[in-house]
Amino acid sequence: MVLQTDGLTRQFGQLTAVDGVSLEIDDEEVTSIIGPNGAGKTTFYNLLTGVLEPTSGAIRLRSDGELREITDDPPHEVARRGLSRSYQITNVFEGLTVRENLRVARIAREGRTLDFRSRAGSNEAANEQIDWLLELTNLAEYADTECDELSHGEKRKVEIALALAIEPTVFLLDEPTAGMNPTETRKIVSLIHRLNDEIDATFVVTEHDMDVVTDISDRIVVLADGAVLAEGEPAEVLADERVTEAYLGSEAL
Repeated sequence: MVLQTDGLTRQFGQLTAVDGVSLEIDDEEVTSIIGPNGAGKTTFYNLLTGVLEPTSGAIRLRSDGELREITDDPPHEVARRGLSRSYQITNVFEGLTVRENLRVARIAREGRTLDFRSRAGSNEAANEQIDWLLELTNLAEYADTECDELSHGEKRKVEIALALAIEPTVFLLDEPTAGMNPTETRKIVSLIHRLNDEIDATFVVTEHDMDVVTDISDRIVVLADGAVLAEGEPAEVLADERVTEAYLGSEAL
């Protein structure tokens, strides 16, 4: 087990957005978290990453070989402990090249403040790590291209590379194929498979495209009204009538 929540709850006034969610994420599995709009998925991610404080409950992350509580940690500390996230809306430094974006992420990982255009470029170990990330995410040919010149699909790859640059234990992917055409979607799915095979990180995914979900997932968790409705292997979960009613038959697809 690499990530655990225990009775995790978040209320906004009278609204309970996340309602007593208790989950255990296995490091050997790709887990997809699905549910209709308003099910609590984004709030759940915001709780895990320290963006929001829970009303009650606990979050534990495996860090340095031990399961440690991170419930009250701020976002930068959660990231430093090994929980990384990509966002539904692409979030990169548009005016920098792909390589410069990754240098910024490596500097943040190392907790240093540098002029990334000069001194950071002379850090041989960091440069080797950046080159490896560029190859891993199929971005080597775009290394010196400014991000505002990239396609939507390539920008999403940059964001994934940025999240990987902090060497996460757990990587939360938030709607990784949002806004993509079928070709871009296939490339991202292929990349997720490759990353899962080649790096020592556990992937947790939110996604509306059920073809993508069934392709990449070892386990599915369904949220509805902020609570866990069903969880298990994809075939089992997707055959559940409650899931069909709450999600597959909704307008969210």
